[in-house]
Amino acid sequence: MVHPTLTYDPVHMQGHMGTIVHVDTGKDEVLVRFKNQMLGLYSSDALLMLAPGLEILDKLRQDLHEHIDGEDVLDILGIYLLDATGNLDYQKEALDQATSRAKLMFATVLSVQDYIEIHWIDRPDQHPGRGR
Repeated sequence: MVHPTLTYDPVHMQGHMGTIVHVDTGKDEVLVRFKNQMLGLYSSDALLMLAPGLEILDKLRQDLHEHIDGEDVLDILGIYLLDATGNLDYQKEALDQATSRAKLMFATVLSVQDYIEIHWIDRPDQHPGRGR
């Protein structure tokens, strides 16, 4: 998802989901294809994605549950379940819900830049597997 508050977006897709088709970490460029087949070139910090499901569950297992109330925990689990379906419509709904409240966003969303730093740099033979 293109960050909804992005101040400069040449293809005007703030808040829209797309699929990552190419990443150039050296130039910090991420090429995204949107539903209308339009392509946009973004820096990795301009894009948001749901954290991988296991990371969401790990956060809940660790100390996150001490900082949020039970209702938020249930909402986070609902986001996890929507994303786990693999259905793009449900995944969009999950991302929309995740970005609706700060506590949910903290627990479930990360920038593509953070994802690359955590996952891809450690294994340069792997490409980011989730386009959001």
